[in-house]
Amino acid sequence: MSRSAFVSVAALFSLLNAIPGLVAPGVIASLYGVTLDPETVLIAQLLAASYIGYAVINWTSRGCTDLAVRRGIDVGNLTAWAASSVIWIYAASTGITNATGWIGAGFTLLFTLGWAYFAITDRAIGSRAVTAVPRA
Repeated sequence: MSRSAFVSVAALFSLLNAIPGLVAPGVIASLYGVTLDPETVLIAQLLAASYIGYAVINWTSRGCTDLAVRRGIDVGNLTAWAASSVIWIYAASTGITNATGWIGAGFTLLFTLGWAYFAITDRAIGSRAVTAVPRA
């Protein structure tokens, strides 16, 4: 899969998960067997808002060719998805969520691996790049 296609899929996935979480976080949480109080509804909505931000950043940068910018986007996404993977796996394995939590764990792990691949690939491309230096 090309980087542009992967970034587009990641952006759409983030957006499709963020909008319901922003509008109806309690309903979404109930699908995972979790009940939210008013404070955690607020936290869930803030999280959903950040996912919308990730979606916008990824969508608008999907055609980016600047390696330094791409590496920043890759590593930023890798960090967020990896942390989310750890949290989802913990929640699903300890019974904080019902079995549906494993779906979240699977998707976050999949996107973590994708971002890791592109972070490594873009770094390798950058290390091979040679820039011309004008002579004095």
